[in-house]
Amino acid sequence: LGSYPEAVRDYGKVLQLDPGNIHAFHNRGISYDKMGEFTKAIQDFSSVLKIDANNANAYFNRGSAYDSVGDFDKAVMDYAQALDLDMS
Repeated sequence: LGSYPEAVRDYGKVLQLDPGNIHAFHNRGISYDKMGEFTKAIQDFSSVLKIDANNANAYFNRGSAYDSVGDFDKAVMDYAQALDLDMS
């Protein structure tokens, strides 16, 4: 297993070749989150949602990142959206 910075680099390379790769955005967002780079994580999860507005995991993970930066209103909205999508 590699490190999170290596994962970010590798997913960035994937995105250079395939800019719409939802899995690369999502996994890079998780890596950024684990590194404490929450703003970058939010950007990547938002990119996932631009491609797939019904991705409950991306809403949940973005909500978690918003929570980490203290933006509780946005966190609650994303958590609610994730729950709504997961229940449908």
